[in-house]
Amino acid sequence: MHTYRFVVEMMTRRTFERVLVFVATVACLAVPAAATAEAEDAPQSHGPAPYPADMNRNFTDPDVDIQQFIKRFENEARDIYAKRREITRAVGLRPGDAVADIGAGTGLFAQLFAEQVGPKGTVYAVDIAPAFVKYLAEQAKKHGHERVVKTVLNTPDSAELPPGSIDVAFLCDTYHHFEHPEKMLTSIRRALRPSGRLVVIGFDLRKDSGEFVKQRARAAKEVYYREIAAAGFELIETKDAPAIKDNFYAEFRRVQRKSQAQP
Repeated sequence: MHTYRFVVEMMTRRTFERVLVFVATVACLAVPAAATAEAEDAPQSHGPAPYPADMNRNFTDPDVDIQQFIKRFENEARDIYAKRREITRAVGLRPGDAVADIGAGTGLFAQLFAEQVGPKGTVYAVDIAPAFVKYLAEQAKKHGHERVVKTVLNTPDSAELPPGSIDVAFLCDTYHHFEHPEKMLTSIRRALRPSGRLVVIGFDLRKDSGEFVKQRARAAKEVYYREIAAAGFELIETKDAPAIKDNFYAEFRRVQRKSQAQP
């Protein structure tokens, strides 16, 4: 009788221990799942979202409809276009300067910059789309800027500019297109002369952002600021920075790294 009771107690204890192990395992699996759900519900401003792989597909198509993008980019309803001269003044280029308009698109700012830097200056009109690069060259010739505006076909990882060739790098609604921001920023920093400036206009992702911005922006501006600072830049005060709907305007200065061996 005692032997039977002992066996029953041992079986009950083992069953109870197995139940405990099962409950603990389920609990461990539930925690990551809950964390994942919480992360998905959190606003994107806490960190960069995954880069949409097809973001640049429309631009790299050799048969891209340029007129479609002209209507989209050069439209008074677009705040950037409406305030283009205010933005140009804020960038503050001087005669003889060299500036790179990276993601130049239809050449909206490239031609305005050419007027600012004059015949002794240089405007690198940089774009990833072959069709845009061709159009940029045509527009430069049309406006009599063919000796000032130099077109550059870049890659997803590099601006394809010579080292120490520019005083200012200008990005307008381009940063969110960078598939590898750290690589592109490294190439931009290398192209800038000592104490050169990086001017960024970009979508600022907030809880109250419209659908257009939410579909394009990876993160809030603070995330971009950290990425840019990590690449060797410091945020500088901008006087009379233009207020642009759904966008931030920020200027950074290239800083010398502690290690001279670094670019």
